[in-house]
Amino acid sequence: MKRALIATLFNEADNVSRWWDCLIRQTVWPDEIVIVDGGSNDGTWEKLSDLARSSPVPVQLKQQRCNIATGRNLAVRMTAADLIATSDAGSFPDPAWFGEITRPLLEDSAVDIVGGKNLPLTENEFQKFVANLEAATAGPGEGEMFGSARNTAYRRTTWADVGGYPEWLTLTGEDALFNGQLHRLGKRFAYNPAAVVRWPIRENREAYFKMCHAYGYGSAEAQLHTANFLRRTVTVIFPPLLLLSRHRFNHLGFRYRRNAAGALGWLAGRLKGHRPPAGWRKIQGVIMSPESQKCMGRSVER
Repeated sequence: MKRALIATLFNEADNVSRWWDCLIRQTVWPDEIVIVDGGSNDGTWEKLSDLARSSPVPVQLKQQRCNIATGRNLAVRMTAADLIATSDAGSFPDPAWFGEITRPLLEDSAVDIVGGKNLPLTENEFQKFVANLEAATAGPGEGEMFGSARNTAYRRTTWADVGGYPEWLTLTGEDALFNGQLHRLGKRFAYNPAAVVRWPIRENREAYFKMCHAYGYGSAEAQLHTANFLRRTVTVIFPPLLLLSRHRFNHLGFRYRRNAAGALGWLAGRLKGHRPPAGWRKIQGVIMSPESQKCMGRSVER
């Protein structure tokens, strides 16, 4: 059964060599690597092209101005592999990662999608501070990183059942909505903690709050995690409510700014974000693509 590794990247000139080194150090290699560059202008494409020449396995590269979801779908269509593992150039898989993330799919034909263990990479004091704070203050469901597209593998047929990643989203949230649809379809998820990917927390406050805003925007468009963002919005409007948490005065100002960045992004996404295209319907709390609705219909018929 052919296995491919796909990835998207954009302006990762500082990280692409380190990421590529992680790929070629894998103890199990994919049959093919497919990478879509979303239109980098910082030298990433040139560096990647040079690195790919020394690849131990066939590599396909494509540069096209596009969002993350479109890039992932392009990469899947560029390979004929049965099993697809996904990575991001901003994260760094351990040597055993590719073998472990695809192993449950090979060993059990009933498994549809696999998620691995995502660990924060902390290389400066700010990153260590955020890692400790997030571990301590994550709300219900917020600390769960299973299914992040930096560390998943799935069957090609599974990807096709929902019509791929939702390209109508502006930037973020594509993997969360992809997984949400698969859950609603009753697809079988597996978790393999031996498939480890390390990802660097944003290196400073400005970059971190910008990320929180982007995640809020994407969640609003995908209509996911509404309760979490409503909770954040309420604490922004009524800051004293933060004192009712079990953490009380711990890093109160930072927590307020984090909530504000996410809440403002969420509100912006609700007001200005893209709406689902014609044919998409909300079913039991998840926006379902036309393809996933057909898949649900086939399941009912059986």
